[in-house]
Amino acid sequence: MDENIFGKTIIATDGQHVLCNPPRDDMLGLAPCNQEEADTRIMVHIADAIKEGHTRVMIRTVDTDVVVIVVSCFHAINAAEIWVAFGTGKHFRYISIHELANTLGLEKAYALPVFHAFTGCDTVSSFAGKGKKTAWDTWMAFNDVTRPFIVMRDQPRTVNVETTIMPLIERFVILMYDRTNISEKVNEARKHLFAQKGRSIEGIPPTQSALFQHTKRSIYQGGIVWGECLKLEPQLPSPNAFGWIKDKSDQWQPFWSDISEASSSCQELIHCGCKRGCRGRCKCGQTALPCTALCACGGECE
Repeated sequence: MDENIFGKTIIATDGQHVLCNPPRDDMLGLAPCNQEEADTRIMVHIADAIKEGHTRVMIRTVDTDVVVIVVSCFHAINAAEIWVAFGTGKHFRYISIHELANTLGLEKAYALPVFHAFTGCDTVSSFAGKGKKTAWDTWMAFNDVTRPFIVMRDQPRTVNVETTIMPLIERFVILMYDRTNISEKVNEARKHLFAQKGRSIEGIPPTQSALFQHTKRSIYQGGIVWGECLKLEPQLPSPNAFGWIKDKSDQWQPFWSDISEASSSCQELIHCGCKRGCRGRCKCGQTALPCTALCACGGECE
């Protein structure tokens, strides 16, 4: 027998239970556990190792989600050092989780899973044309949104999304798309960017209704699934109340919005180039539609 294995403990999951060699009398910190994702179950094992007296931890992963979750939990599990051996090939590197968490500070580290989910992950869509760097730079410049992110993780089951967090969430999204925009409402920003700045549909923020559902999906993933990663047996609520809906084949699909698609009201996008009032020969006149803010006259002609 290889003498190098002496003094080492091997732990492996077995469904909701754990196999340990050499056997341990006390396994209450590890099982039974119903964490379904390896990303979150890793944290249960790390927390247990630290309780057993191991203050320095190394994790091997290629998943960004794991890095985000570990950073967010670092201050809660009282480890001295946590390292992540991340990536493969020429992209392989060691990430110092303790340095990252301390640099971010307690609040931003704690809110990180919600930020990560909100700006795009495996289960929550991202914002068109807005990557993580743009979102991160906006967060660093607009610290006010940290508080809603914390609330989304602290109170995921009870927070009143519409009244408590949406005002700052809307402002954050507006700033992601246009740093100089002074609008407080995302629908106002959409109108301004589309009608006055000539942005394409892909280059403007989502509607308030779509953003509301997106925020709820972010709460489910960042605040509940990831946010409760240290619990052995978290009880996940139905996704139905968090921006998801079952389709005809009984599969969960994102519930994008409670307003009609643009295609069903596309006449509203008709606009003309008249600057001194319509005379009936332009697009608005031919379709018997009044001018709107999209028209060159700004909708002010009769």
